[in-house]
Amino acid sequence: MAESLKVLLIEGKRKIARRFASDLEKKGYSLQVENSGSKGLDALKHFSPDVVVINAASLRTNGLRLVNWFHNSLPSTPLCLIVSEDEPVVETENVNFFLRLPFTVQKLVNRLRTLENNSRKGLLERGDLVLNPDSRIAIYKNKEVRLTPRQCDLLGKMMQKPGEVLRREDLFKAVWETDYVEDTRTLDVHISWLRQALEDDPHHPELIKTIRGKGYLLKI
Repeated sequence: MAESLKVLLIEGKRKIARRFASDLEKKGYSLQVENSGSKGLDALKHFSPDVVVINAASLRTNGLRLVNWFHNSLPSTPLCLIVSEDEPVVETENVNFFLRLPFTVQKLVNRLRTLENNSRKGLLERGDLVLNPDSRIAIYKNKEVRLTPRQCDLLGKMMQKPGEVLRREDLFKAVWETDYVEDTRTLDVHISWLRQALEDDPHHPELIKTIRGKGYLLKI
């Protein structure tokens, strides 16, 4: 099963502003809370959010600079901006939705559920393996990694035919979009990288099996 939606919440500690951290935790979201934009960017080193929520009202800012920071770092990750009641909303294509205080936490949850439903439409799920092709995030046995575009394409092709032996030449043609298959060593290198990213023991793989003389098999 896929994990719950992972939310990076940038939220200050102003007592006069509405805060949402405890409410979202109670709703079951996987939450990383930081009280400044710079700390939020630092958190990206170990936390890959499905959505970034910026509570600008709690930070004494309109949030637009933070929006640009996070959009530049996570261009495919949805952004929500919460502004205070008297803050004019400046339209920007980098924000997926605005919310103006006051509003209930349920309104925020409803917006997050919409994002979650939309994001899950493109997910590939096979047993304990989940791949989001848009974000290139793979999750296997609760281990999460961000793949390169080529690694993501390769894993996606294998996930379309789990349990089948896929010939090396066919995989190479499909992923590298070429008819030249005289040298497929680069495929072997990418398989090795996938094993290093996903397997508990890359030298004794349990997920991506080599079928000698034929190709590879995704064992799910």
